Amino acid sequence: MVVCFNGRRVLHDCLRSVLDSQDPGLARRVIVIDNASTDGSAEFVRQNFPAVDLVTLDDNRGYGDGANAGWDHARRSYPQAHYLALLNQDTIVKSGWLAALVDHLQQHPAVAAAQPKLLLWPQKDRFNSAGNQSHFLGFGLVSAYGRIDDGSLDRPRPIDFPSGAALMIRTDAVGPDRPFDELFFLYLEDADLGWKLRQLGHRVDYVPAAVVWHQYNFQRDYRFYYFLERNRWYLLAKYYRIPTLLLILPALLLMEAGQFYFAWRNKILRQKLRACAFFMSGKNLARLLRRRRDAQRRRRIGDREFTRDFLGRIDFPEIHSPLLARVGNPLLAAYWRVARRLIFW
Repeated sequence: MVVCFNGRRVLHDCLRSVLDSQDPGLARRVIVIDNASTDGSAEFVRQNFPAVDLVTLDDNRGYGDGANAGWDHARRSYPQAHYLALLNQDTIVKSGWLAALVDHLQQHPAVAAAQPKLLLWPQKDRFNSAGNQSHFLGFGLVSAYGRIDDGSLDRPRPIDFPSGAALMIRTDAVGPDRPFDELFFLYLEDADLGWKLRQLGHRVDYVPAAVVWHQYNFQRDYRFYYFLERNRWYLLAKYYRIPTLLLILPALLLMEAGQFYFAWRNKILRQKLRACAFFMSGKNLARLLRRRRDAQRRRRIGDREFTRDFLGRIDFPEIHSPLLARVGNPLLAAYWRVARRLIFW
């Protein structure tokens, strides 16, 4: 399943690679969800890939809710399907990727979702992600970004959450729910999925036998900073228990000071204030409380187990901040070393 928004330029390579992939023994269908593109993406798919199921939406619902629309279509049209794979429109798959993911899930019943080895394009031999990691303050971090694929990361292992650029999920893993929370719209919707699955007692794995390339470029203009900050706070408020939120409050306040300074320095303070204002709306707060109540009711593990592998440092090669390196990271890492040992619930 490919969620598309104005992807005409990259769709051909993505769909061609998916359709040409050799995955013997698998019955598969390809679905494209077009998020009201204005560049002719839907018509391009209709004319050039008639074998593909095309779902056209009337408005841009973002990645998460676009994927939900595809999920609904798949469940209606192919009720016997056991797995659903999602791809960004700017990915290219290596032949056999699908079979490798299915094999792993079949051999490991406790694993509800899996991420392939995600490499950069056109470099091809450098990592985009070898599985994503969670910081205890809600940041989502990719592992191995920019590293040469030298074979040292060729063993499957559990991860905090899968990259939304390429993942597979069991269709029965989330029960009657749809996989994504539509409020996220953009960014951290994959973290939300991973956190949901973890709290349900499932595992998420990195599966390097499956390879996908991603035409990814780190954006330095921070044009989506509003979504990153809003969704980070939404994630924490939705999933952490109240004692955990109180325990990490000093670290949250320290990070907030740093984020306001960062926003001011980069002339995006308006976006930061807009993210704060979102939670001052009664309608938004009521929606958050409903989602929080649902999340807490269905969880099967406590926060001690849930946060066991969460990070205390923010390390990403594209972020160069002396303040973070010299002050933020040492303080946050030390705080988390102590705080996570105090979580007994």
